[in-house]
Amino acid sequence: MSESKKILLVEDHPMFTQIMQCALELYTPHQILHQQSGDQILSVLSSYQPDLLVLDYNLPGMNGIELYDFVHSTKEFMHLPSLMVSADLPVQEIRRRNLPGLFKPFPVSEFLQAVGELLQPGLRRSDYSLPVSF
Repeated sequence: MSESKKILLVEDHPMFTQIMQCALELYTPHQILHQQSGDQILSVLSSYQPDLLVLDYNLPGMNGIELYDFVHSTKEFMHLPSLMVSADLPVQEIRRRNLPGLFKPFPVSEFLQAVGELLQPGLRRSDYSLPVSF
């Protein structure tokens, strides 16, 4: 069994939250913290210290790209692996950032595979090999 990691899931849609949270709880040893928006993201990140950030694109307030940019502009979290999930993925924006993404709805197996790859020890954003899922 792999080592337990911490995942911060930022998703405002209850159904997708439940799907992703249940999949992670059932099929991985990882701990999940859920937030519905990016409000207070830096304090949440500082106290929780996640190993992976899973972001919806369409969030209240800041969208997922704005949130990603904000988080990754801080020295402490600039190398935090991240995954964007949305029915409306901004493909050019995520490719420019070398940010892997999955279009909703996605197969749970694809989501779990992406999470597993992104949690590999020593992985940096420049090492991501996950393409955007079409």
